[in-house]
Amino acid sequence: MIPIKPFVQHEGQCPHCGGKVRGGEVLWQGIHVCVSTWCEGCGREYIEDMRVGHATYSPYRVEMPNYTLTGDAKSRKWLGEPLRQSLLSPSYDLAVGMTVHTMKPFKRVIIVNTIDYLYGHALLKLLNVQREYEQSPELGIVVIVQKSLEWMVPACVAEIWTVDVPFSKARNFYPVLHHRMIEELVRFDEVYVSPAYSHPSQFDIEQFTGIPRYEEGRESEPRITFVWREDRLWSGSHHIARAVQKFPQLKRWLKPLIYHQRRKIIRLFRRMQESFPDYRFTVAGLGRTGSFPAWITDERVARFDRESELRVCEVYAASRLVIGIHGSNMLLPSAHAGMTIDLMPKDRWGNYAQDILFHETDHRLTAYKYRFVPMESSVTLVADMAAAQLKGADHFNMQMTEEKQRQREISVWRGEAASGRI
Repeated sequence: MIPIKPFVQHEGQCPHCGGKVRGGEVLWQGIHVCVSTWCEGCGREYIEDMRVGHATYSPYRVEMPNYTLTGDAKSRKWLGEPLRQSLLSPSYDLAVGMTVHTMKPFKRVIIVNTIDYLYGHALLKLLNVQREYEQSPELGIVVIVQKSLEWMVPACVAEIWTVDVPFSKARNFYPVLHHRMIEELVRFDEVYVSPAYSHPSQFDIEQFTGIPRYEEGRESEPRITFVWREDRLWSGSHHIARAVQKFPQLKRWLKPLIYHQRRKIIRLFRRMQESFPDYRFTVAGLGRTGSFPAWITDERVARFDRESELRVCEVYAASRLVIGIHGSNMLLPSAHAGMTIDLMPKDRWGNYAQDILFHETDHRLTAYKYRFVPMESSVTLVADMAAAQLKGADHFNMQMTEEKQRQREISVWRGEAASGRI
């Protein structure tokens, strides 16, 4: 965690003269938590990323007053350049505001900033709350969150700062929000900022959604669920879907592909139904285009709210297997379901596993339960893979855990022997 009150802890090296760069005031840009800095050697001034969120591994620096950007070239287009543009042209949107909800009074706090322009990024940052709470119970946790994720903030936090910024406008810099946050910090004696890692590993999804994940044998009628979305489709025309994202006027081209996806899902479920006649087959996710046969439960929604989010998490938690196209839509399904098949578009292999919330600690079980296959895979191939995954799960689990079970039995036996009970 990074101290910002009573003093900002930030040091660096000037790219021009090599002198020490000292930190001054915090700048709450939105996605970025920045600090204004100056070089002790040459006097140049900068606005720099603190190591928060994606800036933990890809920080950027904007040299003032010319707004010259330096930093990692790989993330420049989607992370660095939007930062520079937001500082160059701040937004004074009067509709932007922030609501503070105080549950527990603290004088020493750690702030978890989850603001992002992508739902998946924001959700992943939010998962850092559990680690901060467990590692620093003496500090109150303040979560900065957008409205659509407020429902997932755990009960352990001290305060929630809900910002009225939709994902589509979250790359902007809103001076009104910056000043409001600075005003709120006056109440505290000590303030730290969480690194809010972009892919945290230490969390229990039930702490966030309130829904326990899938448990073998708990459901009398287990499900197989396909995670539906209409902007990235299970079809051979992924490039058309990408073109529509850039040019919305081409949206009519998507409809045939959406119906093609629907037909593939029905074919997939029909083939799997032959092996699993007692299972419930479900489609869940965002978008209501088309309809499904009565034997397929349709849990899709036109838009998500708190109630529909909770309902769909219950569906995922009742699913022994979820199948879906790679993306943020797979985060909550993979966190709650028993097993996952992730259909990977050609241009997303570089983002392998970034949309999966793993809940296994044994790497062998992880390899079995989470499968990644090309999106171009046929219905027959996906159905056969899913059937083998489901049928072999119990035997695989027994093989991989028999050593641990035997060691537990030996430990119990030794304990009883030492106590004289045997």
